[in-house]
Amino acid sequence: MVRRPTLRRRSRGFTLLLALGVVAVVTMAVMLSYSVVGREADTQADTRRQKQAFFAAEAGLAEGREAVRLMMTGVGVASTLKLQDYVGTPVTDVPDLASANPRWYELLPGTAPGKWNDYRILTTNLDTTEVPAGVDYPEQRYVRYRVFVRDDLDGDNDPDTDSNKQLWILAVGEVTSANGRPTRSVVQALVTNTTGESIFTPGCITKGCGPDMTYNNPTDQKAPETTVITIP
Repeated sequence: MVRRPTLRRRSRGFTLLLALGVVAVVTMAVMLSYSVVGREADTQADTRRQKQAFFAAEAGLAEGREAVRLMMTGVGVASTLKLQDYVGTPVTDVPDLASANPRWYELLPGTAPGKWNDYRILTTNLDTTEVPAGVDYPEQRYVRYRVFVRDDLDGDNDPDTDSNKQLWILAVGEVTSANGRPTRSVVQALVTNTTGESIFTPGCITKGCGPDMTYNNPTDQKAPETTVITIP
């Protein structure tokens, strides 16, 4: 005699399958949410490291400009500047820079391995008034930079001697990571030594003209100022 499944047994089997399906869907949703959150965290961390590397490169560039200004001021306006007399030998440990012409020199060699300059901000180096009590200060431990300099193409056919008071500065900022590749940012600027008048503004606004770049200025009817301002 064959026993046929009753309605109650069928209902129990369907309920079990439905419960397993719900558990599977919830598990997949949780895993998908975890993956999305992880990717978002990685993206934000990478963006933060990119900004830190850029700011480190900007800091190195500013320090390099001051170092070049002091070099150019020391040799005088009419003299040539031999890079080897101030910054040593050309760079050899960076392949792309070592093979360049004109040659690159290490402008600000650091004391850290690889001639890096550490750009750390630690709570031990800050005053107690700068860190409020009970605040977990986010220290900056893995940021560093290097700064290089070379002569521009000034026409003297000597890559080691500057004759027109213009030098290129290259700053590299880097954020290292224990579990991945470093994040780098590179900035470059052409530095010129000058003793003449320097005016930094767009158009002819500094001469008293209006927004249409003519002297028909409804807000200032005075004649252009002719006083010479010398910026050291």
